[in-house]
Amino acid sequence: MLEAIEKGLNKINEPLGKLGSWIGGSLLVIMTVIVLLQVLFRYILNMPLSWTDETSRFMMIYMTYLCLPLIYLQDKNIAMTFLLDGLNGKRIKHLLMVFIHVLAIAAFVVWIKFGYDFYLRGQSQADSLPIKMYVIYAAPPLMMTITLLSAVQKIISELRMFTHFHSLAEKPAA
Repeated sequence: MLEAIEKGLNKINEPLGKLGSWIGGSLLVIMTVIVLLQVLFRYILNMPLSWTDETSRFMMIYMTYLCLPLIYLQDKNIAMTFLLDGLNGKRIKHLLMVFIHVLAIAAFVVWIKFGYDFYLRGQSQADSLPIKMYVIYAAPPLMMTITLLSAVQKIISELRMFTHFHSLAEKPAA
């Protein structure tokens, strides 16, 4: 049953994560072009563009949040693993991972709540762009919700591995 739930979540999480990463990568390319344009206009043509700093900053915010679900799902996030490395091959490692993912979900829920509050207050106009700030403030709660789904999938995966754990010493000969 856990495997079926995990596979179902993966059918949602993996495509969303890949799409977000693809869009985030595209934003990185566009952001690089914008920064190069700013350098060209400011230092070579001596005509600075007013919109490039804010645009690249907003793109970086979106890029970060768009890539986060796939990064979390694939365990590519920054981590100190010395404790977990010491538990390799032990059943308790899977319970510790469940606890870690539950803590992550708690952090995501707080992030979503405060992000949503910012989103609701985002009626002001961006300084140099003709957009409302809620467009920018929508990224954290939305993408953290998708990342939360990745964490739920990771919990189910760890519980499945915990319930079907066989240490190397216990494995039957093939």
